[in-house]
Amino acid sequence: MYCVTNMRTVLFAFCTAVPCCTSISQAGPLPHFVTILQDDLGFFDNEFNGNSEHADISGNISQMARDGIILHHHYVFYWCSPTRRSFLTGRLPLHHGEMLSSVQGDDIDLRWNMISQKLAPLGYRSYWYGKGHTGYLSMNHLPTRRGFRNFTGFLTGMQSYTSSDRWKNELPYGDQTYSTDLFGEAVLDTLESHDESDPLFMYIPWQAVHSPYDPVPNWPSGRTNYEGMLWATDCYAGRIRAVLEAKGMWDTTLLVYSADNGGRGDGSNYPLRGEKRTNYEGGMRVAAFVSGGLIPAHLRGTGSNVRMHIVDWYPTFCYLAGVNASDASPSPPLPIDPAHPTKDIYGNSSWPDIDGINVWDMLVTPAKYTLTSAHPVLVLSREVLLNGTYKLLTAQRGDTRQRADDFENTWQHANGTWFHPPGWHQTCGRHVYDVKGNVIAQFQPCLFDLANDPNETTNLGPSQPEVLRAMWTALNDSWLGYYHARSPASLVGPCNADCATKHWKSFGKDATIGPYCAVSGCGPNVPVTPRFRPQNLSNCTEVPGAHYYARVPDCPHGVSHVATAKDCCRLCYEDVYCVAGAYHNSGVTTGLCFLHYTTAGATMEQNETVGLLTGRANPTAQP
Repeated sequence: MYCVTNMRTVLFAFCTAVPCCTSISQAGPLPHFVTILQDDLGFFDNEFNGNSEHADISGNISQMARDGIILHHHYVFYWCSPTRRSFLTGRLPLHHGEMLSSVQGDDIDLRWNMISQKLAPLGYRSYWYGKGHTGYLSMNHLPTRRGFRNFTGFLTGMQSYTSSDRWKNELPYGDQTYSTDLFGEAVLDTLESHDESDPLFMYIPWQAVHSPYDPVPNWPSGRTNYEGMLWATDCYAGRIRAVLEAKGMWDTTLLVYSADNGGRGDGSNYPLRGEKRTNYEGGMRVAAFVSGGLIPAHLRGTGSNVRMHIVDWYPTFCYLAGVNASDASPSPPLPIDPAHPTKDIYGNSSWPDIDGINVWDMLVTPAKYTLTSAHPVLVLSREVLLNGTYKLLTAQRGDTRQRADDFENTWQHANGTWFHPPGWHQTCGRHVYDVKGNVIAQFQPCLFDLANDPNETTNLGPSQPEVLRAMWTALNDSWLGYYHARSPASLVGPCNADCATKHWKSFGKDATIGPYCAVSGCGPNVPVTPRFRPQNLSNCTEVPGAHYYARVPDCPHGVSHVATAKDCCRLCYEDVYCVAGAYHNSGVTTGLCFLHYTTAGATMEQNETVGLLTGRANPTAQP
């Protein structure tokens, strides 16, 4: 049920949806944390960022923004999974990858502490209601194994708003209630029953407003489904605040609201350039604010101009809770060595610490700080580096390739239509690869001064080549410290894809998929001995005319469709256990990539096959 059915009365629904209490319980000494992550929300979609036409569908959210501090320079990644992993781990995509997590991905190392695990020893009760999309190779990757007392949501990146492919804690969950209602009611039920004296961490990653734009219950005709999706979450935002106020918890709550990336489809990022899945500001600088009683009264209704990243909430929450934010490995990694770019600085016993900065003092004593106080230099992606007010953008999605539209490189009017100035043509920051991995352009980096050109209209590279070269070198050096999860087999548990798949499908939902490892009743059928990981693709050698069990993959992920042998090599590189692979040109737009966890021998001769060696083992190639 929604808080109201008349969208014209939604603005102050939080005042009427739940009765106010006159007796307020004393909150515990530790603050409560609530994080709302709005999926695919455009920078201009909420009233608090200037869209008065959305006052009636974002009124509760915007009121919380006005009662808090609007974050004018809050950055995330340009699409879903990396942003979510960054929030939960306090680490930039540089240290967990830019890929979209598959359901069975090992993308958050099991040796790391999520923010929920950091807070648990202090008595925090943590809950996760909504979208997952962070990788669940093992049962031990599920939220309930990582500090959350309850998880109700879905594991994939996208589904129908009434899908039956959902999860509750550690089992498939077939409830097909419209997702905003399902998650919203679960949040309210949990808050109503929560003991106010216990510190709370509530993580609410809404499915909305991500496509598909399914019909919204109780939403009147004449408005778009997209607007209805935002309205539905806005209603729950008001009701959530009302319950926290009624229970006396709001006064000691810090609420963080952010989009997970820029808008796309019906979303508008006006006045910023680009959209979701681009390296422009419209893809990575998002609508965000902090609110709650923890914000000092004299700062409510203000804005912060400090450049922040979603990784910063991990150490900020830790600081406010009184726990050390460090999540470093027992033995530190080796130094980055530009003279040896293939050097693995981590091995199997080290990993990078968090990248986030505690920004609390920057929020509450803003006069002491400037734009760059938190992050003088910030690596946003493989192609983007911020340094001072300068932004280097070398290309569009060179490492996470997918189809691109020309309009993504342009700008939006306030009404959402795309445009470019008369006579304009793109001279830098182009797509370097197409979806097949073919080189379609040379790197032509852009250099923008965001202080004077926040909409990225003027390339300063030709006039300031020294700045461009220095920043490009710094960006490349940063990625020599790239890290992807290497969860030890002892933590992952035995893996058996066939058994696990049958187990999950036994719950009666054909679409249900879940973890492959540490599943009850499923013993191992895949050797998962941790192995040395190459630092980059130069350690993955192509052997034309060779193949390694090309039609019998022995890894739990089966077979993937990829464009090139190099893409297959990348998949093997990203998989901690892969020692060899085979790329088969199937004669269509994509080829087939087979990954192997054992030192495989050849089986049968195949044409158009390329063997791939990672350097972790030395299988003998057979023609």
